[in-house]
Amino acid sequence: MIHAFFNQFKHMDKKIFSIIKCGNIFSLIICLFSIFILIYYDFNPISFDTYYIGILLFKTGLMFAVEFIICGFAIDIIKKQLE
Repeated sequence: MIHAFFNQFKHMDKKIFSIIKCGNIFSLIICLFSIFILIYYDFNPISFDTYYIGILLFKTGLMFAVEFIICGFAIDIIKKQLE
């Protein structure tokens, strides 16, 4: 199963792979921003809104990363079937 997963990455279209890569970098930036917000909340716990914003941004960043990977695989499979 893991071998098939890495095999899909090896035979993926270069354009789709670059979109996945840029999307994961975007997701990483969102996660890092949320970590900075959570560190700010840890040192200065004024309101719970800051905590919830940090947690929601972190969840959003992780969800974007997973969606970019899954959608990239789906688009690659569809593209290969249409060729």
